[in-house]
Amino acid sequence: MSHRRTIRTTAVAAAAALSAMSALLAAAPATARTDTTPPSTPVFGYAQGFQCLMLIVGVPKVTDDVTPQDRIVYRVLANGVDVGALEDRGTSGMWAVLHLLQPGPSTVRVQAVDLAGNRSTSRGVAVTGYFTPGCTPGHL
Repeated sequence: MSHRRTIRTTAVAAAAALSAMSALLAAAPATARTDTTPPSTPVFGYAQGFQCLMLIVGVPKVTDDVTPQDRIVYRVLANGVDVGALEDRGTSGMWAVLHLLQPGPSTVRVQAVDLAGNRSTSRGVAVTGYFTPGCTPGHL
């Protein structure tokens, strides 16, 4: 085999090997590490109880090192029990009208949950739920 033919054969083999390696790398997951860091801690912008055990909660959006901001889920806990999720209201942040489980004082917290399931929990805020006669379940 001539010297030029050997070089050309080697170059073709190297290009094929690089192409195969590129295909393997493209098929590999984008992140090799596992996400173990929770999102930043939610800070209350607003939390208030109203008649018929209504609860209005709002927080600014948080950030995470891996999960995009629009994919973070915000769960609301009243006395440790999940009462619902906040909804993305665009530039005004995350908020929702939910229901407290009992009249009187409750401690409300917001958990930010990333796609890996890591959670960060806000400080507790005391909120009073007011029962109003004539309220019906699911009135919101």
